[in-house]
Amino acid sequence: MKLLLTSVFKPYGVDDEYGRKENIMELYHNQVTREQEIFSVRYHHRSFNLYLLAENIGVPTTILDFPTLKRFEQEVKKGYDYIGITFITPNFKKTQKMAEIVRRLSPKTKIILGGHGTQIPNLEKLVDCDHIVKGEGIRWLRQFFGENVDAPVKHPVICSADNKRVMGIPLLGKTGILLLGVGCPNACRFCSTTHHFDFKYTSFFKTTKEVFDVLVKIENKLGCGDFMVMDENFLKQKARAQELLALMKQHNKHYNFGVFSSAETIKELGAKFLLELGIGFVWIGVESKQKNYEKNKGIDMEAMFQDLRNHGVSILASTILFQEHHTKETIHEDIDFTLRLRPDFVQFMQLGPLPQTSLYKDYKSKGILREDLPYEEWHGQHRLWFDHPHFTGKESEEYLRQAFKRDYHELGPSIMRLSATYLQGYKYTLRYQDDPWLKERNEQLKACCTRFYSVLDVMKPYMPTAQSARLLEALIRDYRETFGPKTLQQELLTHGGSLCALKEYVKLKLFGDVRQPKTIYSKPPTPAFQLLPEVLKGRILPELPPNLLEIKLRDALSAQHIRMDLHGILDAVNVETLQHKISNMLSREERRVITLNIVNVQKVEDNSLYKLVEQLEQFHSRIKVLYSDEVESIRKMIEEIKASFETDFQLAAA
Repeated sequence: MKLLLTSVFKPYGVDDEYGRKENIMELYHNQVTREQEIFSVRYHHRSFNLYLLAENIGVPTTILDFPTLKRFEQEVKKGYDYIGITFITPNFKKTQKMAEIVRRLSPKTKIILGGHGTQIPNLEKLVDCDHIVKGEGIRWLRQFFGENVDAPVKHPVICSADNKRVMGIPLLGKTGILLLGVGCPNACRFCSTTHHFDFKYTSFFKTTKEVFDVLVKIENKLGCGDFMVMDENFLKQKARAQELLALMKQHNKHYNFGVFSSAETIKELGAKFLLELGIGFVWIGVESKQKNYEKNKGIDMEAMFQDLRNHGVSILASTILFQEHHTKETIHEDIDFTLRLRPDFVQFMQLGPLPQTSLYKDYKSKGILREDLPYEEWHGQHRLWFDHPHFTGKESEEYLRQAFKRDYHELGPSIMRLSATYLQGYKYTLRYQDDPWLKERNEQLKACCTRFYSVLDVMKPYMPTAQSARLLEALIRDYRETFGPKTLQQELLTHGGSLCALKEYVKLKLFGDVRQPKTIYSKPPTPAFQLLPEVLKGRILPELPPNLLEIKLRDALSAQHIRMDLHGILDAVNVETLQHKISNMLSREERRVITLNIVNVQKVEDNSLYKLVEQLEQFHSRIKVLYSDEVESIRKMIEEIKASFETDFQLAAA
């Protein structure tokens, strides 16, 4: 059995029959720094869910992330048993096309759809598919493939972003991705995530120690101590955050995190705690000055943002435009309020009634959804897909663009603001020198400032306004007063950065700014059967299969290593019983290994040994086979198995 997990095909961010130019496959450049020209933050984030799912099922799974249409067709032709496609609503047309390709090139393959796009009404009638996964996918796939749904979740080791650049300057150093759970109980009416996961939070890990162990594993394999946490409201689990800090202190691990968090959670914990835990970046849903969401009521946002900056915490503030209370006058009040908070990054999003959210159902009942617009338009960076009483679709596009431009022109590039936050945090947290743990956090902020010092002069030729240029000059003076003149190494880095920026500037002017992520192909390792001739103590199974096959189950010294001795005749009937027994034993214990001793099998009928190996393919790396070549039917079948499965058999004495 083989499974392919894939994202939708590229190119992204272009106007064609499958997508729109505004739907760029870059989170920041798409919806945060989109109008900041050369200063826009350029990251490609992988489809993290694919890697998490592949890590947690026994079925041999290939990952194809960001394929071209041609590359996807080539992979489909390999004849997978199942192909899973993950997608969001504006990529509906691409998903539909990929399903058509599967049906044409590999008719026997079953199609599984997953991701937030599965909330589209009547999807099973719009896309030719066999299964739709809604909600958390690990449990669904395990149950679907007959595996242990309650087995511990294994975390993949991958970077949070690829091809990281700002002003054309490569951003060195790795950041790991930490996938802790899905869903959010805050139940904001517009939020696709909270509705997709039934208004609740599901953690992938039972204990904080398991989370800490994942951090250590990623650190050891990637060599990094920085992590982006994919969790809707990381700090909402207050006890988990406190326990994680205690474990970090116990093991002297000064990890750093970027997180998503609601304002009421930050208020409860305080900015100093965030500094202790190592949270250097936080994404906060400001939404509106009106505080029309429960999570923001009673919060002094300006005081909170100031306190966070004092502790060196960089902030991304998310604000929703075109809400029900917005007119052409009041919308500016929310834009002004957001800019007054002086966040390092701003996400202005259009109010978007995505399928199955409370907002969607409300607008549908009122008849104001623009259902004549294709799903490719439902991405929140162009025009509204509902009828707003005060804004046309064209007006909404322009208001959104101008909000981003105001942020850029008045506050300056986000990268400049980020460097100012690090400096402010470094100077403020000098007061914590008596605490060794916080003193180390202060040193980390100083290291961030040292890196940014080289970049500040690179920005000068490209500042968008006189106001932002004055802000930059003031910041450079502040750095010089704090750290003195730049070192020779920093001067050299400035010159190198200037060359990168000039090249980037010319490139943007001549070729535009659309960048496609590289296709990522991850194939499962080829498992191999091995010989293990140990002599083990054992007992007889109480339930013996029919057809003259006796199974003796022998326990090794380790409970994780079991030997099964087969005596008699192997045929199609008892192989099915044997296959189920082995599958159940391996599914219940993910580290268990089974040695299958077939030395005393006198006869193999119905090609049954080959069928057994084929049915257990997902567990090949955990099965060792002991056999003899003196039985002709076995000897011939061994050669066939070797040729088909690239196995590594060794002969055993009879």
